[in-house]
Amino acid sequence: MAFRDKNTVITGGASGIGLQVCKQLLANEASKVAIIDIQDNTEDISKLRAAHPSQTILLIKMDVANRQGIEKTYAELKKAFGSIDIVVNVAGIFNDQDVQRTILVNLGGIINSSLAALNVMSKEHGGNGGIVANMSSVVGLDPMFLLPVYAATKAGIINFTRCLGTDIYLNRTGIKFITICPGATITDMFTNFTEKILFADMGDESYRVLDRLNKQSATDVSRCILSALEKEKNGEVYIIEGKRLFPMEMKSYWRGIERELNE
Repeated sequence: MAFRDKNTVITGGASGIGLQVCKQLLANEASKVAIIDIQDNTEDISKLRAAHPSQTILLIKMDVANRQGIEKTYAELKKAFGSIDIVVNVAGIFNDQDVQRTILVNLGGIINSSLAALNVMSKEHGGNGGIVANMSSVVGLDPMFLLPVYAATKAGIINFTRCLGTDIYLNRTGIKFITICPGATITDMFTNFTEKILFADMGDESYRVLDRLNKQSATDVSRCILSALEKEKNGEVYIIEGKRLFPMEMKSYWRGIERELNE
């Protein structure tokens, strides 16, 4: 995939990994970039506009947990852009103390944005198809005892995206779905970390774990995300670790449905 002249949407694009993805897309000559975020961060967005005066950069303040609001936002973006080619869903939070909000934003937000994108990008509805990349995490693949609620949402994102990243949907819609699973990345997630873990008395243990983690920058992750988008491998699950991008080998364990279909 070439990014030149593409119309893109990034949820959670006002800061952290999402903001770095915006920068990478603009540097690779994406024509239009829409940032959907609950934050304003007008300072960084103003800098982006100054650095890329010939490209369109929209900032839409919207909570991804708001299903109707997200659907309306995508419908308006289709009218403004004409079409949408790329969606990168990054928006997410870490606060295991607030179980409901974590589920609504992390898993619900990815589902809301993906389905809204599917509706406007699908060739069945007059779109051109495209690609949707959903941000998960390595803790969605391997257990991390410190953040069970956060990890559960990330595991859900992987399976949701894999379900959509199959040929039956691609043939109907022209849209490819991929999952991105970064390792520990330097973002606001680690700010006041011990105040957001599920069990406050595990603060000392959490610091010992955090000190041992090999961390990477949001910029490194964003570059790998663009590499994943370039590969355009429908249904792929990618791990980003130490500036490297590599596909996860996903095995099938349940064979019952295959026997049923073959009977």
